[in-house]
Amino acid sequence: MTLIIQLFLTFFKIGFIGFGGGLAILPLVYQGISAFSPITQEEFANLVGISQATPGPIAVNAATYVGFLTAGIPGSLASTIGVAIPSFILVSLTVKFIDKYKESRLVQGGFLGIRPAAMGMIASAFIFVGESAAFPGGIGAGSFDLAACLMAAATFALAAKTKLGPIPIILIMGACGTALTVLETL
Repeated sequence: MTLIIQLFLTFFKIGFIGFGGGLAILPLVYQGISAFSPITQEEFANLVGISQATPGPIAVNAATYVGFLTAGIPGSLASTIGVAIPSFILVSLTVKFIDKYKESRLVQGGFLGIRPAAMGMIASAFIFVGESAAFPGGIGAGSFDLAACLMAAATFALAAKTKLGPIPIILIMGACGTALTVLETL
């Protein structure tokens, strides 16, 4: 099977089973990427940062990025189309039937179970990415990055307490990271 087809099928699977979208599917994206090339948690955290900082859904951005790194433009097209097609199919089917069955207790019960599952997937992604930011090199390596933790707390505070959108917050934190790097070299 060619690499392009493998990329398409991998990201089609991620798009199909990646309920919760966005941050919730990051563990699936990490597993999918690992099939093509070894990637450290730190490299993956960088990929997540790039995917968050660029316009569009994080799953599509991550798929495009991984596809490009793996097989250039054809790889990015295959990965992006693969991750997007299941959403189009599932949303089309859902819209067709949701009005008809929205009062059903089974459907309401399903939604009651999906919400906490999505929350758990997002928490899993938070821990996965947070670990690589707070402990570069891994928890056992003995290094703790206080600056990264303070920046994460500042990001949370800015998002929760101000009306700033994600782009200004990401730019502010990017500038802070650049400033810290410059200060370390002095």
